Amino acid sequence: MIKFFRKIRQQLLTENKFSKYLLYAIGEIVLVVIGILIALQINNWNENRKQKAKVNNYLKSMVIDLNSDTKAYERIIDSYELQVENNTLIFKDKNYQELPLDSIVSKITSYYAMHQIVDQTYQKIKNSGLSDNLGSKELNDAINNYYFNGINSFNTFLQYDKERSTRDDDLWFLTNNYEINLAHHATKTMDLPFSESEEARKKALITTIESNLGRNFLRHNIDRKKIGIIIAKQVKTEAEALIQLINGELNKYK
Repeated sequence: MIKFFRKIRQQLLTENKFSKYLLYAIGEIVLVVIGILIALQINNWNENRKQKAKVNNYLKSMVIDLNSDTKAYERIIDSYELQVENNTLIFKDKNYQELPLDSIVSKITSYYAMHQIVDQTYQKIKNSGLSDNLGSKELNDAINNYYFNGINSFNTFLQYDKERSTRDDDLWFLTNNYEINLAHHATKTMDLPFSESEEARKKALITTIESNLGRNFLRHNIDRKKIGIIIAKQVKTEAEALIQLINGELNKYK
């Protein structure tokens, strides 16, 4: 009988020891799982922090691009407004005919914008897969709208205006009616002699200007440049608003 109770006691001790080991093992597993979850959380936090730092660098670079854009818009608007004023003068005041030949040429010449609005930073953002993760939905939408719609529309207009302005030059400068220097070339051929006097060449130019063809070319340039002014002012406003949105996003993390 004593042996029986001893056997029962030993079994209970063994089972109690096993339970302790089981609890210990479960505890170890729980700790390992918690450690893995913490490590994953830390890794995700680090990745998010790196991604946010990359996004902020892109946004700062974009602000630089946008500031450059707004200055370009201002130059283009000023140039277009001056051309509208000069071309309009031909219709409103015949006194332009008393100006020197070169001054008349400068008033009819169609100048086109050499600057194309760039989107290098935006393209880098798209290639990195972050174009929809730049901040608030408002900011994402504003950025994508500016670069996808505004910039494309404006650059398309600039290309159209360049082609039309070049065609205008062909009327004024590639003609058999008179010899003339290009007004907007950095190096003029001023040292080359003309076959006719300046007065004769000026008279022939005025005849072309006052022709239906010449006046129609001027009208078209005026209308084209007015459209350019409207588009440039619109995208300039969008660029300035976008700068404010981006700066607001960047200020959140100062």
